[in-house]
Amino acid sequence: MQARTFLFKTAVFGLLNTAILLAVLMFFSGRNRDIHLDIAETESNLLVSGENQHYGVGLLGTSRGRVFSRDGNHQLVETLLGKRLINLAKGGGGGLMPAKLHLSYFYSRGNSVDHIFYLVDPWVFFSAINNENNNFFLRDEPFELSILWQLLIDQYPLDRVFSYLQMIAVNDWQAISRYAGPGLTDGTLKKIEEPKLKKAREHYLERYGKDSFARYSQYVDKIDELAARNGSKITYIMLPLLIADFPGIAEVDRKMRDAAAGNNHVSYYNLATDMQNRLFFYDHMHFNKKGIAVFTEQVFAPILDSQEPYQTQNFLRPLKN
Repeated sequence: MQARTFLFKTAVFGLLNTAILLAVLMFFSGRNRDIHLDIAETESNLLVSGENQHYGVGLLGTSRGRVFSRDGNHQLVETLLGKRLINLAKGGGGGLMPAKLHLSYFYSRGNSVDHIFYLVDPWVFFSAINNENNNFFLRDEPFELSILWQLLIDQYPLDRVFSYLQMIAVNDWQAISRYAGPGLTDGTLKKIEEPKLKKAREHYLERYGKDSFARYSQYVDKIDELAARNGSKITYIMLPLLIADFPGIAEVDRKMRDAAAGNNHVSYYNLATDMQNRLFFYDHMHFNKKGIAVFTEQVFAPILDSQEPYQTQNFLRPLKN
C-alpha cells in the first residue's frame, strides 16, 4: 500500500513539474515576435519572415545561399526577378535538417511562397556537423516552443537543445544576429588556387560519415512533402563548385534526380561544373555580387518564367568561361 502511495505521489509530482516547466516555456515562447529586422542587417530568419506573409520566391541552403541577401544583394535579387524574396538559407553550414526546421516554422506562421530554390551543397548529405550537430543555425533565432519540440522530434543532441534554450535570455537581437563580414560579396577572387581547393576537399571528406547519406537524404522527401502540402513548387539546384569531382556529388545527383522524377512540383538542375570563373566568386566557395546577379538572371529567372524545364545547354552556356 505504501509503495502504491509513493508511486502515486511521485507521478503527481512529476506531472506538476512538467506542467510548470511547460507553462514557463510557453510564457517565453514567441515573446520576440514583434521584433522585425531588415534582412540586410540580420542573419536571423524568424525575425524577418513575420507571419501571414506571401513571397514569390524562397531560398534554402547554406551560406552559399545566404549571400543572395547580404550586402544589399537581397534587394538586387528582388529587383531582377520582380518578386518578393524570403531567404531561409543559413550561414554556418546549415544542412538538410536545419532547412526542414526553418521551412516548417515559416509555414507554421501562416506564411506562403510560390517557388522555393534549394541551393544544394553535396557535403550536407554526409556530415553531422551540418545537421543535428550544427550549433550555429539557431544561434541568432529567438526561442519558440514549436522549434524546441521539433528539435526533440528530430532527435537533435541534448547540447543542441540546451543551447537553443539559452536563446531565452537574449535581448539585443539586432546585435547578436548581425552579419559579421559585411562587404565580402563586393570583392573578387584574385586567382583560383588548387592547393586551397585540395585542402577544402580533404576538410569536407574528413567529416563524411559512412552511413550519413541514408540518414540525411530522407530529409529531401520531408522537405518536398512540406512544400507540396503548403502549395509551393521547389527546385533543387546543385551550385557551381570550383572543386572538380567533389566527394558525394554522384550520390546526391542520383537522389535529386529520383526526387524530381514524375513529380510535378519538384525539379532539379546540376550546375556543379558551370560558372567556372573566378570573376563570379569572392572566395573559392561563395558568389560575389556579379555572380549573384548572373545566377539570378540566367538561372532563377528562366526557371520561374518557363512552363517547361529548361535544358542546360539552352540557358547556362553564357555562365561558362
